[in-house]
Amino acid sequence: MRRIYVTSCRRFLSKFHILLFAALFLYWNSRIGVLNDELQVRYHHLEAVHLDCPSILSDINLATRYAYWNLDSKSYEEELLSSENICETLDKRFLFEKEPLSDEEADYPLAYGLLIHKNIIQFLLQLSIFYHPQNAYCIVVDGTASKTFRKFVMSLPKCFANVVVFTGKRSQWGTYGILDNVYRCFKHLTLMEHDWKYYQYLSGSDLPMRTNLEMVRIMKALNGSINSEVEEYELNRYHGMEKVQTLMNYLYHTFIPDESFWSSVAGNPALIQVPGSFKAREIIWLRKHLNINPAAENTVNSVGTSYIGRYQIWEWQGGCLGKWRSWSCVFGIMDVPYIITRPELVVHKMDLNFQPAGFMCLLKEIRRRSHIASDFDARSYGEMPTVELHGGRSITELTHPDWIVRSSFYRPPPISRDEEDAQKPRNFK
Repeated sequence: MRRIYVTSCRRFLSKFHILLFAALFLYWNSRIGVLNDELQVRYHHLEAVHLDCPSILSDINLATRYAYWNLDSKSYEEELLSSENICETLDKRFLFEKEPLSDEEADYPLAYGLLIHKNIIQFLLQLSIFYHPQNAYCIVVDGTASKTFRKFVMSLPKCFANVVVFTGKRSQWGTYGILDNVYRCFKHLTLMEHDWKYYQYLSGSDLPMRTNLEMVRIMKALNGSINSEVEEYELNRYHGMEKVQTLMNYLYHTFIPDESFWSSVAGNPALIQVPGSFKAREIIWLRKHLNINPAAENTVNSVGTSYIGRYQIWEWQGGCLGKWRSWSCVFGIMDVPYIITRPELVVHKMDLNFQPAGFMCLLKEIRRRSHIASDFDARSYGEMPTVELHGGRSITELTHPDWIVRSSFYRPPPISRDEEDAQKPRNFK
């Protein structure tokens, strides 16, 4: 009898310990926001991962906990690489739009050039949120990519009729290889029998800040003008060049030639006559000679800048709630509420391996907005200085001259951390 009693006690204690451990495990997970997403999304799109993003991004304490949230995507990569039917597997695990979401978008296709070299899952999530069947896509796999990565990406055109893939040269940031790879896509897209209206260049760490419909309306507001950053250095480095190809040859021996190329082509109509160009020297003159403060607001209703191609923060500018990598901010979950209020088209840098809740919540918010009726008004974009200069206005007739004070490398006066935090809204708009 005693032996039976002891055995029963041991069984009871064993079950109690199991229940206690399970309760503690669930409690800890709920506290730090870490869920076993692999089990939850194994049977549907990776994008359907359980994240209540509106709640997370409207509650600073909850968002702080979700900085520790983890997404295990290894099993998805393994499934893709071992799949005998890659197109079918992509359709199961990723959401690619099958039809244009509106007549307005169908009638105004866009073009994209992507330069990538790693992280299959991040790339596919990126491509899926940018992808619309009426658009045109050119992908260059950098020469630094692994054979496995290159082989996988090269197989994508059989799944998407509007996607083309090239193998590019080896390149590093600041080298000519980037320009060569990007320009290869741009040249290919211009020769395609496809009536795309505007071209955007993306890196592997970019995500959209605007939906495709919003981008279409913004591009229409640009009225044929090129949107490019303007820096004085870029204007003076190639005096006398007359052709784009000559400019490319010249830039072969310069630093960060990809950024120099586009601003040089866009901002010098007297030297390089391309559609959409504007007189960048007038912008440089205004920055030098007019004592005006930069615009205080940067939203879709008051753009406040002349460059909307990419939102990026450099280390000397501050305001990054993620982390710094190569002097540039890798945005995290705490940055996303502010990012979605800004007027730019894409954000750089987002990394699925760093605070993936930020990456996924931005993606999910863009997808959500893509499928609801939109009253998005892009009129403010038509008031950007570069658009007005392209349209024939003089530098003294600009609606918002203060919008050209800041460049991407603008060095703001120092502010306190409290002032910095006060500038960042925490709620979805």
